[in-house]
Amino acid sequence: MLASHLKVNPKEIIVGWYSTGLGVNGGSALIHDFYAREVTNPIHLTVDTGFTNGEGAIKAFVSSNLSLGDRQLAAQFQEVPVDLRMVEAERVGYDVLKATAVDKLPNDMEGMELTMERLLTLINDVYKYVDSVVEGQRLPDNNIGRFIAEAVASLPKLPSQVFDNLVNDSLQDQLLLLYLSSITRTQLSLAEKLNTAAQML
Repeated sequence: MLASHLKVNPKEIIVGWYSTGLGVNGGSALIHDFYAREVTNPIHLTVDTGFTNGEGAIKAFVSSNLSLGDRQLAAQFQEVPVDLRMVEAERVGYDVLKATAVDKLPNDMEGMELTMERLLTLINDVYKYVDSVVEGQRLPDNNIGRFIAEAVASLPKLPSQVFDNLVNDSLQDQLLLLYLSSITRTQLSLAEKLNTAAQML
């Protein structure tokens, strides 16, 4: 891929790598070590796409080795100044992203709760519409009536107890999935730290 890119842009060179997040993390040292084999003293650029502090912080780091005698113990990242230059079109896009950033993205359970609240609101709207048509306050619309009939017909004909059991089972599956993904994330983080420690020995 790099060879193809250099055919089109022969003056461009690799100076480092980038990642998203507020700063360096446990895996940064391993990736930085890979790029250190490609270029001397690579730069690690981090872009805070989550706008954690209310702004999209863009930081640059270089790595310096911590040694004891001739034995390398670890790599330490040091922040270097960044001169951010954008053309007008990039600046406008960046400012729009900054202005529309949310405080935090909802997790799976919050997302499910928001979806259920929205569904309940829509059901209440349909209920009010049907009541107003039945009471003669509003003229009936055949298209809306057909759409409501199709939506009701698509629901499975289940006793309420069976339906409740299905919803509860689905919720339990969702909670189990969240728990397992959390365990997997923890295990990967631990394995990454052990691997880094083993490479230093």
